Amino acid sequence: MGYATLWLCAFGVLFTGYLVLAGIDYGVGLVLPYVAREDAERRLALNALGPFFLSNEVWLLVAVGTMIGTLPGLESRLLTGAYPLAVVAVVGVVVVNVSVQLRSRSAGARTRAFWDALVLGGAAAAAFGWGALLAALAGGVDLDAAGSVTGVAGSVTPLSLLGGVTATALFAVHGAAFLTARAYGAVAERARRAVPALSVVAGLLLLATLVTGMSGGLPDGAFRHPVFAVVALLGVTAKLAVVVWRTPRSAWQAFAASATAVALAPVAVVAGKYPALITARESGHRAPAVEELAGSSTSLALITWTAGPVLLLVIAVQAYAWWIFRGRVTHRSPVFY
Repeated sequence: MGYATLWLCAFGVLFTGYLVLAGIDYGVGLVLPYVAREDAERRLALNALGPFFLSNEVWLLVAVGTMIGTLPGLESRLLTGAYPLAVVAVVGVVVVNVSVQLRSRSAGARTRAFWDALVLGGAAAAAFGWGALLAALAGGVDLDAAGSVTGVAGSVTPLSLLGGVTATALFAVHGAAFLTARAYGAVAERARRAVPALSVVAGLLLLATLVTGMSGGLPDGAFRHPVFAVVALLGVTAKLAVVVWRTPRSAWQAFAASATAVALAPVAVVAGKYPALITARESGHRAPAVEELAGSSTSLALITWTAGPVLLLVIAVQAYAWWIFRGRVTHRSPVFY
């Protein structure tokens, strides 16, 4: 395995980790109006995220920084070719972060309602944007014969829009499953009741996205491995499995199934397209190999032996934090937001 493939795997792990972890933040924001109907309940739901919220978002910075430093060709082609979708996702991320941290700093009911609306809107934008961007990566971007991006219009397709809607449903289930395991009282009970219906919707949307992609939504040769279909179907199965694991006693199993479904989406795309991750939306155009998207071998070697151990340490620290705060929040728990 060369350095380029190694860092493609590292970026895949980091971005998948971001979607799984920050997807909790966006999922909670999406279901917040239903599961938390009073101000005290909303604070409880947001404080369930308390010790994880900012560290979940950090994964995006690490993933994007890794991509820019090791795979600059991927960054330039993907973010340029799907620029509108990336903007929607990043704006949503910023709005969620600002709104969650400011909503409880005001005593006025109208002001808090304003921030609550922004939490919902930002979560929807972030979830839709990342899902649409991932679907656009699957479908390809507008490239010329030399492999350079020629425009952004090709990123907004029925497949990418369906991918955005599917991701929104996926994250909604993910957030509801998290609150079922982490919150208590009426918030946890409403979240538990929402999980089965949301899971069915998300599973059907996942299946519809897969069918759309494999029946004309993808250019010829976009996926070189049957692993795409296999992994995607596993994601559908994991999502529908949440319907079975919906009792309070099995709340963390439901969360694990939901996290698996979210994680399998980027894994299916990257594994299915490797080694030509960036492909043209139209058949017949040359797709640059991973080695062409990566930096020089000297810089990759230096980054591997310096940044690699740091990334492992960061992952270990966050895993430890999740272990420490694995219990439910109560009225005695620290207030973060």
